[in-house]
Amino acid sequence: MDEHNSDIEFERSKIYEKLEYLPQPENYSGKLPWTVQQQISATNGIHYADRIGKLKGYPTYELPVKKVKAGLMLDIGSGWGRWLIAGASKGYIPVGIDLRLEFCQTARQTLQSAGLNGYTVVADLKEIPFKEKLFDLVWSFSVIQHTHRERLLNCLTHIQRILVPGGFTKLEFPNRNGIRNQHGPAKKCAEKADDYNSWIVRYYSIAEYKMIIEKIFGNFNYRNHSFIGIGVLKEDLKYVSFKNKLLCAISLAGSLLTDLIPGFKKRADSIYVEAFKEDSGIRNSSLLDFYKAHLQNPADNLNIVYLLQCPLSGNSLSLSDDKNFVITSDGRIKYPIVDGIPILIRSEIIVT
Repeated sequence: MDEHNSDIEFERSKIYEKLEYLPQPENYSGKLPWTVQQQISATNGIHYADRIGKLKGYPTYELPVKKVKAGLMLDIGSGWGRWLIAGASKGYIPVGIDLRLEFCQTARQTLQSAGLNGYTVVADLKEIPFKEKLFDLVWSFSVIQHTHRERLLNCLTHIQRILVPGGFTKLEFPNRNGIRNQHGPAKKCAEKADDYNSWIVRYYSIAEYKMIIEKIFGNFNYRNHSFIGIGVLKEDLKYVSFKNKLLCAISLAGSLLTDLIPGFKKRADSIYVEAFKEDSGIRNSSLLDFYKAHLQNPADNLNIVYLLQCPLSGNSLSLSDDKNFVITSDGRIKYPIVDGIPILIRSEIIVT
């Protein structure tokens, strides 16, 4: 099998892949759908592995950015939608991309359950299918670290392209030199880091992040996130088991020490990497059409088409008459729409 066909097979398998679900108990009556219980357990970190059936509702989290009066936010690897909810709570119109259709569907359900509106698109982070200068914030949490270095660089380049002038990105990454990471996880994963299609976690040092980010954005900053684990959040104390509450508490205590001990944040196992777009210019004019459509019917996921471009050609996209496809402006390529969600992956291209 040649490399091109291998990539197509990989992409298609991930788009339509579904988690292996445990059967729903006959007496289950929880407010949180049984499938979502398992999606949260599978994606929120190992400290949620034993939470299936024990979560009483959708967990809520605070996005660690300032509130805005209006803005557009992209969440890369949106999963079941926790950060879309968090973004909406900070004043953003949230947009999520994920390689899996199933998670895009769930994220829409999560937004609806909270009485909020947002958008999802099936897309690959290596080819983010949005026009330039659209987003005020690009966020990602414990996602980009699962990709090959080449995918990482492509993703960061796209983030810089799609940010509005003055927009910023905040991305959570593991630190190779973290207290826990350097003594186990980083060494174990290094052997498989060159496997292009592996989703194993990649570990970089703060100096490496700085070099990569500054080359693309011209600036770089980082903040401590967590210790003794990756992706540990203060909100986890409310939802995880007693044993894991202790681990979360230790992680949070480590974070407090970064304010007291100079240089201690360099030993954090998880960090937030930050950068902003310096170049001058104006926002993309397509935003006007999008906002107009959003105001008229914010529940219509296909409003997002105004902001999309073909990941292959870069051409603008429009809806087919039956709303089953998005079609490039030259009419040569189209992509399917499933449950109102565009699937903008190269493997799904239909040449007309």
